Amino acid sequence: MPGWNESMSDPVKYGAVWNGINPLTGQPYKWGDKVYYDAPVAPQPTNKKVMLFHISLAFAQLMDLPLDKFASNVATQMTKNAAIFKDPPFPIANLDAAQGAFHDADAAASNLGKPLTADKNAKKEILIALLRQLAAYIEAIPGITPEQAMLSGFDVIIPAHHAAMTPDVPAIVNLFNKGSGSLGVKLQGSAHARGYLLRVRDAAGALVYTKNFSSTLNIVLPDLTPGKVYTVDACALGGGNLASDYCPSVNCMST
Repeated sequence: MPGWNESMSDPVKYGAVWNGINPLTGQPYKWGDKVYYDAPVAPQPTNKKVMLFHISLAFAQLMDLPLDKFASNVATQMTKNAAIFKDPPFPIANLDAAQGAFHDADAAASNLGKPLTADKNAKKEILIALLRQLAAYIEAIPGITPEQAMLSGFDVIIPAHHAAMTPDVPAIVNLFNKGSGSLGVKLQGSAHARGYLLRVRDAAGALVYTKNFSSTLNIVLPDLTPGKVYTVDACALGGGNLASDYCPSVNCMST
């Protein structure tokens, strides 16, 4: 071998290592090469984290009242378990304040006044953004277990051993009136779906609300204004936070 001589066979200084780079040639070892190195070889550390769980981000799709209660519980639980959640990205009091502001704005907008509803929606986005930051922080805590993560008030997803599959896109077969101020939806289900998320928009395209359903049976969209036209579309929700694209939308006037 070029560059190698017997003085390099000192068993104290040199030892064997496999599947590495030959320091004498700068090339990968080949079968039959004399294998030497200058320093002991130790296993290389890795920064890759094996994720044992995920924090569910489904809270972003909650209706106003459930989101209000969810955020309040997260603030309470993370304060209560501060020994686990020692270094959040911001003081938990900030979440408490954002939840209180959203709660008050939601109550003020109950008469559906457009300016007040816009203010409520803005505060809702702030609250969801703070919750997302906390979810990412909890997942990144070194050595945290799923059981400890659950003490935050967030929902914890423990991945199954088999890979989740993205569900197929569902289809709205029919959109019809079902009592005053309510629309019924006949939805064609899709493979690999565990539930469905429906979006309701007004004639101007503004989001009215989203609503989750566990199956395609008895889907009713309530709290609509008679005489107004609404647009509805849907996506399928699968395991591991996977979701399909939204299906083509369908319009109907509420009566």
